[in-house]
Amino acid sequence: MKLFEKTGKMALGSRLRLMTARITDDAVRIYELYEVEFSPKWFPVFFVLAEDGEHTITEIAHKIGHSQPSVSKLIREMTVTGLVQEIKGAADKRRTLVALTKKGEEMSGPMKIQCADINAAIDTIIAEAQHNLWEAIEEWETLLDKKSLLTRVDEQKKLRERNNS
Repeated sequence: MKLFEKTGKMALGSRLRLMTARITDDAVRIYELYEVEFSPKWFPVFFVLAEDGEHTITEIAHKIGHSQPSVSKLIREMTVTGLVQEIKGAADKRRTLVALTKKGEEMSGPMKIQCADINAAIDTIIAEAQHNLWEAIEEWETLLDKKSLLTRVDEQKKLRERNNS
């Protein structure tokens, strides 16, 4: 894309958003390919519930790195489609748990097959690529956890200003 040739690395966020949109569009079509009525944004919540069983919204939010309001919204959407249900805690009625419904549990088997196919497809991309994007993303996340992009830019700004004075 010509824009990114001109803007360079300062458009990293825009470029990543475009790539995310492209992958998300493909994910929608992949669910259609497998004849699964599912939204890609539900996947992290669904995965946690399918793998680990019932959880509170707070626990799910912590596991997937989303905010509690964001997870609450996803749970509401998934409840409307009949994939999840909220259950009052047996020991503590104030504690609400989220679990897959029978429909959600039945969907988890075919979803595992679909996930295996997706993993295999991504492995082919990794094999064809010069750089392993999956590992690079993990490395970047670690580096940004240690020192944010904002902090790094601020350091560069101060260094430039010191050198110009």
